[in-house]
Amino acid sequence: MKQISYKKYTFIFFIVVIFYTLYHFTIYSLYTSQIFARADKLYIGDIARVGYQTDALFPRKLEYTFPKRHLKKEDYTENLKIDIVTTGDSFSNAAMGGKNPYYQDYIATYYDKVVLNIVNSDGGKLHTFEPIVALANSGWFKKHRVSYVIIQSVERFCVMRYAKKFDFTKSTIDLKRDIESPRTTNSFIPHINFISTANYKFLYYTVQSKRKVHFHVDVDKLKLNKKLFTPKKFQDQLLVHHEDILSIPYNTKKNIQRLNSNFNRLAKLLQKENVTLLFMPTVDKYDLYYPYIKNNPYPKNHFFDYLRVLPKEYIFIDTKKILEPLLKQGVQNLYYPDDTHWSYKAIDAIVTSSTFKQLFMDR
Repeated sequence: MKQISYKKYTFIFFIVVIFYTLYHFTIYSLYTSQIFARADKLYIGDIARVGYQTDALFPRKLEYTFPKRHLKKEDYTENLKIDIVTTGDSFSNAAMGGKNPYYQDYIATYYDKVVLNIVNSDGGKLHTFEPIVALANSGWFKKHRVSYVIIQSVERFCVMRYAKKFDFTKSTIDLKRDIESPRTTNSFIPHINFISTANYKFLYYTVQSKRKVHFHVDVDKLKLNKKLFTPKKFQDQLLVHHEDILSIPYNTKKNIQRLNSNFNRLAKLLQKENVTLLFMPTVDKYDLYYPYIKNNPYPKNHFFDYLRVLPKEYIFIDTKKILEPLLKQGVQNLYYPDDTHWSYKAIDAIVTSSTFKQLFMDR
């Protein structure tokens, strides 16, 4: 009897191992390896990666085709003339990968400008005014004969970043360590083995995304009434970061007025240095695609509505207004289907808009 029992449990053990291995091998081979173990090293969007949405994947190669690009760290010198200084979040720093992901390169090429991008200035205080204030108060802009400063921020974080008190007296900064060096690989995506918890997560989030709009703590999946993306099984679907939704209640008139007041104050400071300030809030994916969402359980975002009507000392780059006509025309992949970020199509439209042309053309 003991012999039979031992053989029985050994057989069951091997059956379990076989099914366990087969499950992982199948899910890994067909799905999770497309996200985390790509031999082709192509870029995969952040939101599909987090939510394990393989139907939305839009693999893309990081490539640069422009003859003129913005300055890298090794290009910077103390006596260099710089036309434009930019600073911002992942939209300014090529997090989306793909073709020509830096809007700064479009400006450099189309308008023949010298552009310097500041990435992580002032010891990590990326999204404050202090780095720009310090450069102005220290005479750095005059030294480099800078004409323009562009501050970019994704819409969902604008109030959090800029509707607060700032120190407008700061005058010291260690700039050179923080000048941007472009990313050359998709190194932030972890590599997994074929047996991994990712295979369980894939199955779980796939099932959840069929049942719920908000199926992941960071991801919402919404249905569109128009085919605005190209992946075959995802043409009329929309993935957005849930922070797009969470930020909406904070975009009040009062908070937008406070934000605008801070930008006006910074603009006046820069005007003393003969520098023009541009503010480029990058429209959230949810806000841009909002008119095309079917059975939407979430409210409208009024950030741009409130900001447009306020008096400004700075140049306002209305990215939403620029991109809306393209969606009406049915332009696909204006934002990457698998990403929170825009594509080169959106960047090109913004940099060639009338606002940029009037500022930079033949100057």
